[in-house]
Amino acid sequence: MALSRFLARRDENMAVKSMSRVVSIMAFLALSAIAATAVADDEKTPFRVVVIEAPGGGTEVVEAAIEDIPNLEVRSYDWFVEQVQARAFNINRVVDTPSDLVWVMDGSKIDLVIDIKEESAEDFQIRFIVADGAQTEREFLADRGHDGAMRRGGAALVRFELEDHLQVRPELLAPAPEVDEEPEEDVRPERAVDEADPEAMRRRAAQDREDLKERLSRDWIWLRAHGRWFQKDFSVAARDAVFTYRSGGFFGFELDAEIFPFGMNNPDMTEAGFYATYNHGFYGLVETNEEGEALQEMSVNNLTIEGGALYRLDSPLEESNRQLRFKIGARYDVFSITDNVSIPSTALVSFILGTRLVLPVFLDEFAVTASLDIAPGALFIEGAQFFGRESFTYGFGSELGILYEVFDNGFLSAGYSFRLLRTDFSGDGEPLGGEDNPVVFSESEAFDLNQGLRAGFVYQY
Repeated sequence: MALSRFLARRDENMAVKSMSRVVSIMAFLALSAIAATAVADDEKTPFRVVVIEAPGGGTEVVEAAIEDIPNLEVRSYDWFVEQVQARAFNINRVVDTPSDLVWVMDGSKIDLVIDIKEESAEDFQIRFIVADGAQTEREFLADRGHDGAMRRGGAALVRFELEDHLQVRPELLAPAPEVDEEPEEDVRPERAVDEADPEAMRRRAAQDREDLKERLSRDWIWLRAHGRWFQKDFSVAARDAVFTYRSGGFFGFELDAEIFPFGMNNPDMTEAGFYATYNHGFYGLVETNEEGEALQEMSVNNLTIEGGALYRLDSPLEESNRQLRFKIGARYDVFSITDNVSIPSTALVSFILGTRLVLPVFLDEFAVTASLDIAPGALFIEGAQFFGRESFTYGFGSELGILYEVFDNGFLSAGYSFRLLRTDFSGDGEPLGGEDNPVVFSESEAFDLNQGLRAGFVYQY
């Protein structure tokens, strides 16, 4: 009996020990699973956001409004400045230079930059710049306070847009309410958007469109006024005759306008517009005989009028002064001189294709300009009869210059330009010169070069 009790107790102790081991193993496994889950949660990378300093203040209002969004990490603007300077970029230009910003965002693990710029006395322009290529993903307006700083209402709008961008708004994550099965035509799922009322959203979208129209109505015309120093060289060569005219330098002026009126009523047509140019130089000549005696005083007008259609790839909503534009139009050139027997007046109409580039360099306020015009065909309407019966004219022109913004939408401008036209004449022309010494041109070639410097002012309205 004693032996049986001993064996029974031993078996009972072994069973208890075995059970203890099983419980210990299960507890260890449970704790391991919990730890693994915690580690996985800790390894979940937060969405890193930087808010650019708002003109007039209020950056902290935006940061406070968004910092409690789930899985969002808001880094300070001072930290962002350190990241930019560590990569030798300019903090004042990096947000508007995607090629630089993408390096900063990739190297600093920034997922989104919230850029805040001054739009007007009442509004900020807000941009969401994503890490993929540092491109603007979303753009809208937010209210400013009377002191020029960010208001709570504007910060709340930033939070609303950010939650919508990240798709983490509570109403979007809430489970769908259970509904009784009814015929499909009666099922109308409701949108739980109490703060985001559809009617309010429609009104805000309409207001954004009106704000866009208002912005486009301010950036729809460029006016340019320049003083110019001209020089005209016109030469015609035939087998038995040569005619050469060199004006020397003379002064004049140039007026230009570029107009984009369609965007004010239809933002989708902001790229299309018109242009017009008026270029006028004038001076006087004194005709002399072989002995140097003055015969008559002659007045000269060198006039160019050009106009046509314009298409731009740049946007009026961009903060940069960069421009890229294409044009198609017609040009009317007149060289008019007092009636005389030795120098004929000329006039011709040219078909023009052209492009112009304005590219900021070094500073946002400083830019270089370059243009190229091609005249694939032109028609003489006066003066060609002296050099041949028929003619074919073609040519090109170019301009190089600089722009410097001295105040908002006001620029100083300077540059050099030239236009060269070549004309092939066929047949015999009418006699040119006096009755005692006439010259007849046959199968001749003509070159007309107009060049000079200009300086003036450009205003964008």
